[in-house]
Amino acid sequence: MSIISVKNLIYKYNEDEEDEVTALNGLSFDVEEGEFIALIGSNGSGKSTLAKLLNGLKEPSSGTVTVDGIDTTDKPHIFDVRKTVGVVFQNPDNQMVASIIEDDIAFGPENLGVPPKEIDERVDWALACVGMSEHRKGTPHRLSGGQKQRIAIAGVLAIKPRVIVLDEATSMLDPRGKKEVMDVIEGIRERENMTVIMITHFPDEAARADRVIALDRGRIVLDENAHSALSDVERLRAYGLDAPLPARIAYELRRRGIALEGEIVTNSELKEAIWRLK
Repeated sequence: MSIISVKNLIYKYNEDEEDEVTALNGLSFDVEEGEFIALIGSNGSGKSTLAKLLNGLKEPSSGTVTVDGIDTTDKPHIFDVRKTVGVVFQNPDNQMVASIIEDDIAFGPENLGVPPKEIDERVDWALACVGMSEHRKGTPHRLSGGQKQRIAIAGVLAIKPRVIVLDEATSMLDPRGKKEVMDVIEGIRERENMTVIMITHFPDEAARADRVIALDRGRIVLDENAHSALSDVERLRAYGLDAPLPARIAYELRRRGIALEGEIVTNSELKEAIWRLK
């Protein structure tokens, strides 16, 4: 059974007013346990709205979202949904609940009734995952934006959800910080078999995923493996999206008559394709 199943999902803002806006229109897809999905789309395509629907922060106007077999509109079991799907949002300040970092990380496990000794272990583990162990006793208000984002990620990791949704969660980090967080997420996914749904504007991040789902004006316009999706430069451009730099270079070389073989998304694939020309 899929860990998340979305069926005929529609979400509308201002449903009772004349200026009704359909943010999501007829989405259907399943997420299998352990998958790494990149969710892409231009601004206003519905990505962040979908993130909130996946763990019950919003309810569908019609259609269903089920998490591990639980309908997200099932109020008595919404706590189980949110234990299963943890969300890290773009602005970390909106997720800070305590004045001391270790207390902030411990907040989620405490609300789950985790024993104190295990909470302490989870806090250590989560902070180590995001490279912030030395800040355990500090205050989040003294951190940079990127450091706050790592703490927000650690707070969700401490809950140990089966699914983590990252809603532009690396957007406030510098390139080194982005890479560190992505490496952390991939490592946790492999060790814990965690399912990852990553909303991103960065094609190099999307290239790390197994599968890419692209939204355009609230509809799914692309749902396939990451290599196939991200190597098709013209199709991505039609929806206002960028391909990874190696894919764009390969595209320009082919336009100039250089017959590179294969679906090229990464630097290593581009190098290998060029090497095979010799």
